[in-house]
Amino acid sequence: MYSGMTRLIRDRYYAYATEHAWDLATGETVNVGDLDDDGLPAGALAQADLSAAGLAKADLSALNEVLDHGREGEPRWLTLDASRTSPPTAAARAAANACARGFVPVAADVYFCLRDVLTEELEHRALLLIVRPNLPLEIGRAALVDAATRSSRPHVLMSFSGVEPRPARIDRVREARAHYGVDVVRRMLPASMTEEVRRQIARAARADEFVRRGRHAAAERLLRDVIGALLRRRALVPAVHASISLGRLVLERGRAVDAERLFDEAAGHAHAAHDEALSLSARIWQAAARTDAGQLTAAESLCRAAVVTGRLSTTERARADATLARILLWQGRVDEAAALDVSMVDEQDDAAPFVEATAVRVLLARGMVFQAGHRARALLTIAGRSKAPLAQVLALSAHLRVLMAAGDATVVMERMNDLARAAQQARAPLRLARVRLLAARMLRAVRDTTAADAVLAHVRRMRAVSPPLLKQAIDDGFGTTTASQTRHAIGLPAHAAVAMVTIVQDRESDRDAVKGILDFAGDSVQTSRLDLCSNDAGPVTTVLSVGSGLRTGLGQRVLEAGITIDSQDRTGGEFGVPVRLGTRLVAALVARWPADRARPGHAHDLLALAAAIAAPRIDAMRAAARQAASTSATIPELVGVSREIDDVRRAVARAASAPFAVLIEGESGVGKELVARAIHQLSARRERRFCDLNCAALPDDLLESELFGHARGAYTGAVTDRAGLIEEADGGTLFLDEVADLSPRAQAKLLRVLQQQEVRRVGETFSRKVDVRVVSAANRDVQAEAAASRFRADLLYRLDVIRIRVPALRERPEDIAVLAHHFWAAVAPRVETRATLTHGLMTALAHYHWPGNVRELQNVMAALAVAAPARGQVRASLLPRAITGVAVSSSMRLVDARQQFERRFIEAALARAGGRRTRAARELGLSRQGLLKMIVRLGIGERCEDTTVG
Repeated sequence: MYSGMTRLIRDRYYAYATEHAWDLATGETVNVGDLDDDGLPAGALAQADLSAAGLAKADLSALNEVLDHGREGEPRWLTLDASRTSPPTAAARAAANACARGFVPVAADVYFCLRDVLTEELEHRALLLIVRPNLPLEIGRAALVDAATRSSRPHVLMSFSGVEPRPARIDRVREARAHYGVDVVRRMLPASMTEEVRRQIARAARADEFVRRGRHAAAERLLRDVIGALLRRRALVPAVHASISLGRLVLERGRAVDAERLFDEAAGHAHAAHDEALSLSARIWQAAARTDAGQLTAAESLCRAAVVTGRLSTTERARADATLARILLWQGRVDEAAALDVSMVDEQDDAAPFVEATAVRVLLARGMVFQAGHRARALLTIAGRSKAPLAQVLALSAHLRVLMAAGDATVVMERMNDLARAAQQARAPLRLARVRLLAARMLRAVRDTTAADAVLAHVRRMRAVSPPLLKQAIDDGFGTTTASQTRHAIGLPAHAAVAMVTIVQDRESDRDAVKGILDFAGDSVQTSRLDLCSNDAGPVTTVLSVGSGLRTGLGQRVLEAGITIDSQDRTGGEFGVPVRLGTRLVAALVARWPADRARPGHAHDLLALAAAIAAPRIDAMRAAARQAASTSATIPELVGVSREIDDVRRAVARAASAPFAVLIEGESGVGKELVARAIHQLSARRERRFCDLNCAALPDDLLESELFGHARGAYTGAVTDRAGLIEEADGGTLFLDEVADLSPRAQAKLLRVLQQQEVRRVGETFSRKVDVRVVSAANRDVQAEAAASRFRADLLYRLDVIRIRVPALRERPEDIAVLAHHFWAAVAPRVETRATLTHGLMTALAHYHWPGNVRELQNVMAALAVAAPARGQVRASLLPRAITGVAVSSSMRLVDARQQFERRFIEAALARAGGRRTRAARELGLSRQGLLKMIVRLGIGERCEDTTVG
């Protein structure tokens, strides 16, 4: 056996030895070394695809949607049609898809074998439990319930139709009552049961008498003794009944955690006895204990698992629905609680008072006071016939809830005394405390704070012995209504309106605001996908999408009809509402739900509300998209699909329409000159000249001559009069690249030009009027240069009227592939190659940090075109080693690795500094001489001449 820790390989295989693993989905043994990249034995998936078709595409899509949109506390059971292919093939495909979505596929029978071995690995994982062909469904149902007991993740049980399951080897024992007498138990005992077991069962019946007399400790000791004696004699079914009775006793005393443990043990013993119905009954009680313990999601998971198996009697199903409704009410999910069938059961059943009392609570939560009063009256009648003290407490509590909802404070306080007497007789002080909390809340609502405080004073005495959920309610002082329930009390649409309006006001970006509203609406109605569709640009397109479910198909129909369209299917399906701004149809909001999830009743109102609130932001977002599309077509040189480059295009369009100076910031090679030329081409000056000057490429004297011009004889070599670039750009645009490198003297002269709109040639004594727009660019922070007194602040104020920042290529990685294909399409015909770029090459380009930005990428693609074959594919191996990360030397010595790292690091710094060593040294934290020494030592071929004064 494998000697180390247990290992879960690729979410599917349990490694029990060094080279061998157990396939959890099929139970087969595989070699670890034979697993491919998809986590399957080599060729297994391809073989499955070559069969009849694995799973049909529709079935596979539906399965994937269910797996993608699970919800905590909601286990599910799916049945797939395997009549068209072999179930093992369908199971293999389903297991592979489950692994890809983070699930652990496990055969139900394998799960019971390894659940204790893989406890840590499976504790926080969602499981796809597969009922393999020819296995009884009882194993799958038991596995789902057990998994839901251990964690509240959205586990899925998958079985197959079209195959005949093998019947269970042991017949299911008929369900007996959890609260039983000796005669009932005797009828279910086999003839071979010993007399000692019968005596222990008779002893257990005395516990009820102890409870009626208030001797709870004696009753608990008696039941524990009986349970131990029955378990020693392997009388599992009677021991389970005794455990449930003890758990109910402990739960009624407020010890929810102890009760949860007792119910869990009872369910385990019932499973060992192959009594599925009795095990589920214990699980439902366990869910009730988890509710009182405040573990609402875990309780919901367990209760839903018991319900979804469908093996409950009518009475137990009603109790399960009532327990689940109570859990949902505590979570504030009133609509989901109302969708449950909390229906009337036989009044002779022990669960009838609890079911009816829960039904009253659901009706009150929905605001149906009259119907709730009718059922409360019926419950009083049932309790009167029953004569059971606890039934009287439940009936009076339900009736008092109705009176509180009606606001009759006087009658409530009168009937509270009747409830106190019934609770004292039933030995149920905690139930009285719950109702008193509600009464205190009602008294505060009618502003009778004195009476409310007096009631709360009585309740606070019970805090020390209360379960966590009641204890929290006592601390709040407002009864058992949570904040979520209060939200529903004032109406979900009202709460949703407040939340969505807040989102609209808080989000600055239109797209972020619309996405926030879609996220909120999707979460509120539990959609698998929510699409915002528009036909603004011609055909209907999905502008924004939330969720990863199947694509919706109603968008086009809603936009064509301009009305709400419903699939008329409460389970799953699609629903679409139009988005209008005034009389204009702006877009359509289309929602989709998975096939296994019921659509909430408030879905229509909430989606219509979301469409109304988001309409102005959606219209603004679409207008911005139209402007971006127009700008993209107008400025084809700015290639890219990222949001960052879209922002640059919009900034260019806005700057072009204004007559003010523009400062463009960005690293070397990002395309600042392209931005400057685009501003000129889109402006009203497009018919006049665009002149550009690199301020760092010329010495100070030549720069002044180039910029301002000179007169004949102004200096040696000035043989004729010559106009400077400022004069030549009269009426047009002057682009000053690397403006931060201007000398102080040139800065002063440029400042006069901007102030006076006139220029004086070198060697002349008079000025000439000019009308020029200055667009400047810098590859470093000009404000920091001004703060360091290396650049005139007054000149900066005149240059920095409109600022545009061009992001570095590493800040917009989604543009790398687009730019690479753009440059490839330009250079490939020039070297007569028809080779295509591979995915691996694009991946390598995306992983590189690009210190030289777009210019570096352009040069790399040009070099790649030269090295590429005439036909075929261009692979990543042709890229420079600096991009692929391949070492120059195969040596593994530390000194070589350090030297290689230093070389690449300094080369990147020099590229960012445009080849200027002084600036690169400052960035690296070195002196200029120190950097020169490292360049010589590392053999870096520096081609860019450093013109910066050191």
